[in-house]
Parts: sequence; C-alpha cells; structure tokens
Amino acid sequence: MDELAQRYLLLGMRLDRISPGFVDSYVGPPELAEIARGEPEPLSAELHDEALALRELAENIDGDGPATERRRLWFLGQLRAMSALARRAAGEEIAYIDLVEDLFGIPIQPTPEGDLAAARERIASALPGPGSLHERLAQLRSQLRVDPQLVLAAVEASAARFRIASRRDLQLPRAETIDWQAAHDEPWGAWAGFLGQGRSQIKINVDLPTEVTLIAFLAAHEAYPGHHAEHVVKEQTLIGSGLGEATMRTMNTPEAVLSEGLADVGREIVMTDGELADELRRIGETAGVGADWATAVIVRRSLNELQAATANAAMLLHRDGRPEREIREYLTDVGATAPDRLDHAMRVLRDPVNRTYVFTYTEGVRLIRPWLEMQGQTVGFQRLLSEQLSPAVLQGDLQAAGVPTGART
Repeated sequence: MDELAQRYLLLGMRLDRISPGFVDSYVGPPELAEIARGEPEPLSAELHDEALALRELAENIDGDGPATERRRLWFLGQLRAMSALARRAAGEEIAYIDLVEDLFGIPIQPTPEGDLAAARERIASALPGPGSLHERLAQLRSQLRVDPQLVLAAVEASAARFRIASRRDLQLPRAETIDWQAAHDEPWGAWAGFLGQGRSQIKINVDLPTEVTLIAFLAAHEAYPGHHAEHVVKEQTLIGSGLGEATMRTMNTPEAVLSEGLADVGREIVMTDGELADELRRIGETAGVGADWATAVIVRRSLNELQAATANAAMLLHRDGRPEREIREYLTDVGATAPDRLDHAMRVLRDPVNRTYVFTYTEGVRLIRPWLEMQGQTVGFQRLLSEQLSPAVLQGDLQAAGVPTGART
C-alpha cells in the first residue's frame, strides 16, 4: 500500500469520528484502524489541511496510462468531499447545494416536474379505473403487501435467483456469501456492508411496509448485481491489485454516486421486464400474494423514477427552507409516496447523513444510463463493478462522445 492510500484511509477514519457515518465499511489493515481509534478526537482544521495535502499528492501520482489517470481523478473527487465535510464539521456555513456539489463532484439540478408528471401518468395508464391515482395506487400497494415476518426470507430467496441471473451475464468471484439480517428503527430501507473475504452483511428494515415489487428491487439493489456484487468484485480487482484505498467504503462521496447508481440500474442488466414479472410471480406465490405482474413491473419502474422527487424535496427543505407540511404534500402529490411511508421519508431527509446522500440515487442513474448506452450495457456494467471509476471519468467519456455534461474535480 502506498503512502497516498495509507494517509487516505487514516483521514477517512479520523473524519468518521467528527462526522459519524462517513465510513460505511472498512476491511483494511487493522493497525490503521487502531491508530485512528486510539488518538484524541481530531481537529476539523487538521483534517481539512490533510485533505488538501493529499489532493496535491494525488495530482502528482506516479505512473501513466488510463488506470493511473482514473486513480488520480478518483482521489481528487474523494478528497474534495472529505475537505468539505471537515469544513462543515468545523462550523463553516456551506450553502446546501454547494455542499452537495462538493461532496459528489457533479452539478445538481432538480428533476423537471414534467418528468415526474410523465412517470405519474404512466402509473395512471397502467392502473385504469375509478378513483384518483393515489387511491388506485394504494389499492395496488395493499394487494402487493407482504407480511413483515416473510419479508427477509423473501428478499433472500429473490436474491438467490438474481445471483443466478447475474452470474449468467457478469463475472463474479466463485466464492462469495451474504449474511442476511432484519433491522428495526433505522433511517434507511436496507443496508449492505462489506465484511471482506467475499462476504457482505445485508440488513433489511422490516419495520417498513414492503410490497412484492420492492422485495425484488431490494434483492437486486443490495445483493446481485448491486452492492454485494460490487464489493466482492472490487475486492478481487482493486484490493487484490494493491489499491489500499478500496478497503474503505465511504458515504457522501463521489464513489457513492456510482455505487447507488449501478445498484439502481442493475436489475435491468440481468433481467428483462418479462423475466422480472416471472420473478414477482414467484415471490408472490411464496408470500400468498397475487396480481397482474406485468402491470406491477410498469408501476414499479415508474415509482423508481419518482424517487427523484425525494431529491427535489431535499432542495425544498434544505435549500429553500420550506415547512415540513409543504414537503409532505410534495412527496405525496408529486412523488406518490405512500402515507404510511411519509414519516420515514421525512426522517431520511432530516438525517445528518441522508440529507445529502439522497442525491446519489437520482444522480447516479442519470449519469450511468447514457454511459452504459455508449459502452454497451453488460460490458459497461462490468466496468462499473470492477474498475476504479468516478463521476469525473464517466462525465469525461460522455463529453468526449458529445453528450453535454460537467464534472468537478
């Protein structure tokens, strides 16, 4: 492990002490973790200075070729985010959108209301009949609801089938496993943490109302070909080649944008809509739930698109200072958020980590989709799983191809 990687890992673990939740998982040298834990609580200014020093070191990284340039851009983006978090921890007032752009290295714009309206219209078309859109959607959700006691086992069983589909189309390590656990009272729906040596721990928040369609989404997003698949592939390709920085996974940094983006689009890489409908039928049979599964697929895809309303709501709340009542109305009317999920949605928006992290999903998908079209779906997705890519690299590729975009390094 070179000096840059070692100092980066120490910086990340020190930053986690003053910005809790920054380190999502760590499987690097235990002695570095012991050093960080055994020190007095670091000063924010010192961490900011170290981030700047490491940016200079990264600018002059040894080597040449595409892999070295990718590593340089990766470090620059990560360290910009760490610098911003240290400044905020020191009490510096950073405007909300400026902070988000510093964290993720991408320009942030609200999703156009017309795009969200189009997604709602697709739901309305898929669910004809009397009653308002919200009433028809509530009826479908009720029809698809899974007993909370069955949710964890259903996600695990679905993930096993997504594993087969992922191994058919992608290159995954031969030996890898998942430890599945139920979780309660958390500001997230699910979490996948890497344990090292091909193992991940995935927790599913079983307190939240869960439909058959969400079970399949969680299986793909958290396990195959999403977070767990990315963890174990990068353990082979990056950690295995000596890139020590890959032993730490972080929140609210550019790497999270690509990680959440690939996890959100992964299902489409390994299962067609028709195959997904068959998967929903299997889940439904086990859970004692029946439905028009082709319709359920259409609605789920549109609801995924409406997740962008959460990022818009974050802007309304934290940038514009709108009252909670308006945010709840926006999530209900624009985002089609279910009434029994509104409290959780507000908790996410106010959570110290998730108040900015909510952008990783929308922006990750927005960046990855056109890049995959250019790269080829399967080839591009395998690169996302295995290479040290960053938003800056993807945006550079898109710009070179004439697709308008921008990146901050």
